[in-house]
Amino acid sequence: MEGFNSLEISKIQELSQHLAFIAGSYILENVSKVNEKMFKDNTDGNKEVVTKIDLDIHKKLLGIISKNYPDHEVLSEEDINSNNINYKKPIWIIDPLDGTTNFSNGLPIFGSSISFVFNYQTEVSALFIPSVEKMGGKCISWSKSNGILVDNRNFLFKENSNISFVPGYLYSNTKLIKKYNKLNFLSEDFRNLGSISYEGAMVILGNGKSLLCNNPKIWDVSALIGIFSEQNKSIYISKTGKNNKKWNKLKSMDEIYKNIDKKSYRIGFDIFFINE
Repeated sequence: MEGFNSLEISKIQELSQHLAFIAGSYILENVSKVNEKMFKDNTDGNKEVVTKIDLDIHKKLLGIISKNYPDHEVLSEEDINSNNINYKKPIWIIDPLDGTTNFSNGLPIFGSSISFVFNYQTEVSALFIPSVEKMGGKCISWSKSNGILVDNRNFLFKENSNISFVPGYLYSNTKLIKKYNKLNFLSEDFRNLGSISYEGAMVILGNGKSLLCNNPKIWDVSALIGIFSEQNKSIYISKTGKNNKKWNKLKSMDEIYKNIDKKSYRIGFDIFFINE
């Protein structure tokens, strides 16, 4: 299968932005309402929170993608039907509502993540997050040909924060902090906001120094993998479970997409997203 030309990628990026705004707008319409918490079995066999809004967004996005690109596959956190996903073929990877627990408690710290993957590469990304700056939230999108766009405008990064977003258990474990901080990826000011999409957006926008994820699932980081391949941004990986952490700069997205566990959809790496 041949690749996509720049015009086709631009159309896919435009659709990804549209999908992100549809998801984000629907989330914002419902965040102040009573959203009943339900529980589902996740890909690791554990229970996790889900709401009707998660499922509604999934259906909306799936319908639009299927209408525009009926030959493309979709991998969504809310509909895991197959363990035989082929990341070499055109595939949309979506997390309709990342930060469901925050959302279900009325906390406006969440995001929606959309990515388009082809031939083991993230080709297009879009993230929607709530914003204090404007009504309707903010959309960060990216493609190799167009770079990073914020609300469809070119974005000039200016770092203005020394916060690092980390898993909650790192706060009080000084040994782990030293291990992860070996290459000075971490600041001394830690936060965990309960949404990788939101935290990643904060780092992209300069409101954070780095984001550490421990063996996340592919829909948590697929969009970020694309965005952080951009100039002045970096991705470092270390094999999950290694006691002596050796961090290597990600050379190719193939390293991620060819390593994804077929049952849990975890990437098999601890991963750092940083601005350098």
